[in-house]
Amino acid sequence: MAPKTVFITGANRGIGLGIVRELLKNSEIEHLIAGARDIEKARELQSISQSDSRLHLISIDVSNDESLENSVKEIDSIVGENGLNLLINNAGMIEVYKTMDTPNRFAVLNCIDVNAVSSLLLSQHFLPLLRKAASHVEGDEFSVKRAAIVNIGSDCSSQTLNVTGFCNETLLAYKMSKVATLSFARSLVADFKILNIPILVTTIHPGWVLTDMGGPNAEITIEESASKIVNSLSLLNSSHNGGLFDRQLTPLPF
Repeated sequence: MAPKTVFITGANRGIGLGIVRELLKNSEIEHLIAGARDIEKARELQSISQSDSRLHLISIDVSNDESLENSVKEIDSIVGENGLNLLINNAGMIEVYKTMDTPNRFAVLNCIDVNAVSSLLLSQHFLPLLRKAASHVEGDEFSVKRAAIVNIGSDCSSQTLNVTGFCNETLLAYKMSKVATLSFARSLVADFKILNIPILVTTIHPGWVLTDMGGPNAEITIEESASKIVNSLSLLNSSHNGGLFDRQLTPLPF
């Protein structure tokens, strides 16, 4: 069960690039749009797009409202009447901010803005295209084949795990941003239910991955994480709506 049309942010490196590679292995995907702030410098994406015409590259700065608006227009012209089946909010950042550091309002707000606020606004901007895709399927099905928003989140958003000192003291701002991300995802689910909008929303923790963000001590490779995530996408259903899961869809505590 694969979506026809997919848009993923932060696709120029790390987990985002890994997910792009995995998704393109599925012949059922007709259009995969990969977004990055400076698409001209995304050499690996450029190379992949030259060998696979299904991959479309767009420049997008998720923290810039004009850029978000332009991306909707650009992607609408690509997907047409099919709409957008799957939005993957992957773009993000880590702010190294410790409890005992000098208080820095900008550092905290910047991390929350990029990781949480931008993902929420992106989801709102693309809601018309997601609803268009959902309208092509009758009944009460929830799946990425119909319409879905998948946030690449973190187990750092778990308050149950956090009380044990989970993650570490350098991730204070990042933890806050991922809690906010999980909160808006669950709020969208509640609102969509009232509004009778059949769009699945869920949050997936990719694991501690060997990326620029994850650092050299991380536990798994990009390929391992991405392959598990993409496999899990096809298994998503109503039971995953509003939840927090690891890359193999094992539920994580809130």
